[in-house]
Amino acid sequence: MDSEHRGVTGARLPDPAVALTSLLRGWWEAYPGTRPTQKALARRAGVDQATMSRYLNPGRPMAAPPRVVRVLHAELRADPDRLEEALALAEAVHAARRVPRARGAVGEAGDGGAAGDGREAGAGGTTVPVRRRVRVPAALRLLGHLVLLVAAVGVGAWLRPLPSGPSPISSALPSPASAPAPRPSPGPSWPVVRLGDVLWEARTVQHLLNAHGHRVEVTGTVDAATVTAVQGFQSERGLDADGRVGPRTWPRLVVTVRAGDRGDAVTALQALLTNAGHPTAVTGSFTTDTEDVLRAFQSAHGMAATGIAEPPVWLAIMASQQPRLHG
Repeated sequence: MDSEHRGVTGARLPDPAVALTSLLRGWWEAYPGTRPTQKALARRAGVDQATMSRYLNPGRPMAAPPRVVRVLHAELRADPDRLEEALALAEAVHAARRVPRARGAVGEAGDGGAAGDGREAGAGGTTVPVRRRVRVPAALRLLGHLVLLVAAVGVGAWLRPLPSGPSPISSALPSPASAPAPRPSPGPSWPVVRLGDVLWEARTVQHLLNAHGHRVEVTGTVDAATVTAVQGFQSERGLDADGRVGPRTWPRLVVTVRAGDRGDAVTALQALLTNAGHPTAVTGSFTTDTEDVLRAFQSAHGMAATGIAEPPVWLAIMASQQPRLHG
């Protein structure tokens, strides 16, 4: 990630995400006494440990949402005067992600520039040249097309017809039928989750099993109890009960969720979105904030921004997880 961006005058300004993670890291390192672990902070903020690590790592920054910033400020006993600064950085990052940039009409009256003189106001009262498009009258454009048409007809009359039959050059080239067809690029594939797997894959399987009534403890590790629950789920749906969650089991296990839904499936979705770089509060309640974050993810990955998590959306989010445990 580029740690800087350009301002209005062209100067490179600090990336708000980097500035925010640096500030939060400073709070953590300056904690008086024995500092709390990142795992403990993650539990208090309602996120997983990998996400909290990103919030505190300026080298791989991921901007914490305002809710998490307030939790960290309280837990790390940070300077009260720095809270507003941190919240401003968090709001700047998340507002830029959720609100599209407005396209201004450069050079028009009322846009803050000097309309009609080809320049607009810059920083410090300076003026910046504005490139304008020259409008060509319709009649002149039509005349130009007619001139080109007449010239083309005249040149064609002087050309002799090409001989019939294949030319030596074309006969030496391979025919289109013999050329190999291009292979379509493979899309994302469902991970295969098995006994002993950990982190987001294990937690997602455990949350979704709970959503289907196969109650297991969400430990972040696929243990024997989780495998037994997977086998029970597979047997109910006529699948091979091998205890592995792969391409045949995932489409049955994921749950379509939308705004207003609650439960373990929503918790799994919110944790996956956060771990994919689109932070949202992991509460188990599908709020409008979660819907906005999901729409932003869908737009960023070329999908229809419906705000509804259907199986193809779940697949795309899982393919964006960090770290990816399976190829």
